[in-house]
Amino acid sequence: MSEAPSLKATRVADWIERRALTLGTTALGNAALRSAGAEAGYGEADVALGLTAVSRRASLLGDAYPFHVGAGVAARGEAAAYPWTALLLMSADSPVRTALDIDTVAANLERITTGAVAGIYGPDTQAIRFAWPSDDGRPQEFGAAIRWLSARMGVQPGDAYRPPYAKDGGVDVVAWRPFPDRRSGFPVMLVQCTVERNYAHKARDIDLPIWSGYLRLDVPPATALAIPEVVPSGEDWNALAACTVILDRTRIVALAGTGPRGRLSEDLTAWTSRALEKLQQEQ
Repeated sequence: MSEAPSLKATRVADWIERRALTLGTTALGNAALRSAGAEAGYGEADVALGLTAVSRRASLLGDAYPFHVGAGVAARGEAAAYPWTALLLMSADSPVRTALDIDTVAANLERITTGAVAGIYGPDTQAIRFAWPSDDGRPQEFGAAIRWLSARMGVQPGDAYRPPYAKDGGVDVVAWRPFPDRRSGFPVMLVQCTVERNYAHKARDIDLPIWSGYLRLDVPPATALAIPEVVPSGEDWNALAACTVILDRTRIVALAGTGPRGRLSEDLTAWTSRALEKLQQEQ
């Protein structure tokens, strides 16, 4: 069975971006791209589809997109500081993915997502990484972690049994937006992050009835699935959107924004730089 055009366009666009990253800030011209595409098994029509997708990404994200798109495609200076670059290199089809420590990849996705959703409900949104294991201040034991989370959020912990083996209960990031009156009934989002290639089944990992016993929330929280991939339009998107908020690469980067807030921290930039070096060695 042949790939749907939207899926093919997404795969080729990612390939074009990775190819451009290997050239630094030197533009990858269309003629060179067609030649490289033929070597990679992509026909001219495939490359054209990919370039259309790249142009759309540039239009959607503006200065948050780490590439200049014109007669060719060129990486911006300091591309390693852009969340898009980190997410692209940790995605399932990235040739350097297998050379990266998968636990570190997962933790970095969670940290990037935490920074992105810190603005999802407006400038006063707060967000923390809740994933287990944690080196971000969260207690390792689940019951203690729930008490820690509830204190941070300003809500009461629930009375439900909190099994110690729960680790993080399927929730990697929590975002909420308190109001000046400090009363209950504020918006909350529980986010599951995954770097699995087959991510669709993760959309239902967060069990809201169980979480209603962990935290006393007057308003049911929203759930979201964060992934480093770009989810193409079609059946996959529709199936995910029917049960959770999709935070794919495009949406995570759009939430992160532009300027200093939309750039990676120093440690994440250093990690992305090392991954870029591995990518350049692969070519």
